[in-house]
Amino acid sequence: MRYSYLLLILFLSILYKESFSQAPDSITLSATIYDESPIRNPDFEIGNYYNGVVEGIVQPDLGADGTPVYCCGDNSVTVNGKIVVHNQTTFNSWFHSDPGVNIPIPFNLVLTKIGPDTYAYQSSSFFPIDGQGFDNSTLYPNEPKYLNHNFHFCMKIHYSFTYHGGEYFTFTGDDDVWVFFNEVLQIDIGGIHTAATKTVYMDQLGLTVGQSYPWDFFYCERHTSQSNLNIITNLNFTCLSYDACDVCEGNNDTCCVVNECTQSVANPCLVQACGPDTDYQCRFDSVVCPNSDSKCLVSTCDPGFGCFQFPTNCNDNDPCTDDYCNDLVGCFYEQVEGCESCDDVDICQTTDPCHPLECNPRGFPQCISTPVNCTSNDPCIFSYCQNGNCIPEYICTPTPTVTPTVTPTVTPTVTPTVTPTVTPTVTPTVTPTVTPTPTVTPTVSPTLSPTMPPTHSPHPIVTPPDLASDCLVCRDLGCEKAGKACKYIENETIRKFGCNGEGCCKYTPTCY
Repeated sequence: MRYSYLLLILFLSILYKESFSQAPDSITLSATIYDESPIRNPDFEIGNYYNGVVEGIVQPDLGADGTPVYCCGDNSVTVNGKIVVHNQTTFNSWFHSDPGVNIPIPFNLVLTKIGPDTYAYQSSSFFPIDGQGFDNSTLYPNEPKYLNHNFHFCMKIHYSFTYHGGEYFTFTGDDDVWVFFNEVLQIDIGGIHTAATKTVYMDQLGLTVGQSYPWDFFYCERHTSQSNLNIITNLNFTCLSYDACDVCEGNNDTCCVVNECTQSVANPCLVQACGPDTDYQCRFDSVVCPNSDSKCLVSTCDPGFGCFQFPTNCNDNDPCTDDYCNDLVGCFYEQVEGCESCDDVDICQTTDPCHPLECNPRGFPQCISTPVNCTSNDPCIFSYCQNGNCIPEYICTPTPTVTPTVTPTVTPTVTPTVTPTVTPTVTPTVTPTVTPTPTVTPTVSPTLSPTMPPTHSPHPIVTPPDLASDCLVCRDLGCEKAGKACKYIENETIRKFGCNGEGCCKYTPTCY
């Protein structure tokens, strides 16, 4: 019996080694990154924060939805009177889609083969979403900047592995890191801290040879000025299923970003729709502007202005009626006594096509002039008549005058209410059996749109009188390089509620 068992182990070992001899040069782990913002979640860029590893922020068992469970409900985690995490609500957006608070972005973490059965990802400058999410100055011009990087994000990865014996997983980095093997927490390096290390050996977890187990990885970068992520492992990762966005065991929350649904956010006349009812494809529906209480006003929407109202046109083109509009009943008309239609073209001959003459049915004067109506319902269009034709001119695009400067804002400090018993610990460094030669993963640069030659002459640009000198301007976008013009769109929130604090910009430059 013992001899048979040894033969089985030898066979599995040979099979395992042969499988790795054909292993690819790299492993791509599809991840979901949630871009966070200090002005939307106080857990990021905390002012008076505790600097050090803190264990016990999450519970030891993975939650039913596949994410860590916060330890303390509505209470804060504090150490020495300093905030680590504010509460369950702020923690929830770390690894869940929360519109308006975070932005889900897909990301591929590529592990490079550095040995016969070993893969690694090593970066001392891990900024995978620079220029994306809230770091996109075109879509979010009022977002504070931190040392030219997007420092605030969380990442989750879900995969499986088959246990053969001898596997290990080593992580070194900052800030919060929680890794679950078979849905049990084995790496607990929470808090805002410098790079810390922990190694997990699968042989110590009581696993069964040949059986597959889930592996769940959670990482957060919450504070300037470092971002380290280093992984060394010989786990053979496999994915059981992908969502519609090609994320392993994802929940489709990155599809709108994949399909570039954010590109038309600046148009106030469009509402974004993306989800199961659109087959996770981007769709933009027209905004329905609220109707006026007056029947003499019509509601409409202009891409450069938003919803507005213009007077109802009550002209019935009958010269024998006086046309009126009443707020309650709308248009009504009064017949002019003794008025008879006439058509004496010989007497009333037009010489100016913008002011055509016609016979006056009311008698005197004999001929009347009715100017061509070139009025536009678009407040950004000024139209005038020339040779009988209406000539439109766009008047809403201003010209930039100065280069903006953006000053980082500081997240207000929130005083904790309850201090749980948390002992800050630094996990000792454990060196795995295999000491691979570190390699540096190629830096992933944000995708940039190709430069296209101009396809038309840009419209003239006029500076609005109240454009602040420290805000983003058209010149910063380089619209003309893509063959587009630039216009300014008024910030609806600031127009309605005013500006709270510094760095508010009333206008946003947009290419079109």
